[in-house]
Amino acid sequence: MMPTLDLDHHEPFAATLGIMLYPGTDNEDRENARAFASHWIQGCLKNFHEAGHRLPAERMARLLEDGGVFLTDGKARLKSGQAVGDIFKALFLLAKDHPSLASWEHAISIYETGAARAKKPGSRSALWREIKRFKSVAHLWGAWSIRDYRDFAGSAELGYDGYDDFQCFLAQAELLRDFGQSWRHRRAKSGPPLPAEVWRIPVDWNSQNRRPSWPNPDDVLTISFPDNLVADLKPSGRPRKAG
Repeated sequence: MMPTLDLDHHEPFAATLGIMLYPGTDNEDRENARAFASHWIQGCLKNFHEAGHRLPAERMARLLEDGGVFLTDGKARLKSGQAVGDIFKALFLLAKDHPSLASWEHAISIYETGAARAKKPGSRSALWREIKRFKSVAHLWGAWSIRDYRDFAGSAELGYDGYDDFQCFLAQAELLRDFGQSWRHRRAKSGPPLPAEVWRIPVDWNSQNRRPSWPNPDDVLTISFPDNLVADLKPSGRPRKAG
């Protein structure tokens, strides 16, 4: 059974990002994910109170309980998660537009091209370790990568807020999850890119009615790579036999 995101949390993005950073289902990762969400919210409390709001006592108590864990690897995990997100986005775009070229190896190659230009460190073996560690949330990181890791700010002009934008992000992540668990390379004997058990939205989750002017989750289907990024890639799998 696939684990589900806690979208009933009083700050669902913080809870989701905590899981994206600590995706394991063991007690340690679950505790760390809750602690991250608590620390995130605590960092916003000053502005929240200055705006005249007050957090109910039971929620404040929950923050204090969950925030007792001292996290030292959050920044490192954020960088690793973003790398996996960029790679999974590359894999998705390859499968969409160049299916014969789609593979984790080619997606890593495309990531490495951009990483070299940005002078980001990281060996291929290290990237494979991070893919293994974050594979159960790769679709969430991929959806955020497509958004260039921007905050969910919304648009007053178009009539939607940050929560509406977050709902769109979740819908896009589900599109990527469906791809990751169903797509198969035509020559590959292995299974789909993502395992059977990944983090997903609850089955009874429904985003509010989207207005025509709001961002469309299906926009992820309209983006593509520049031709130069795939020009040197060779089709995956063994070459076909002549005759």
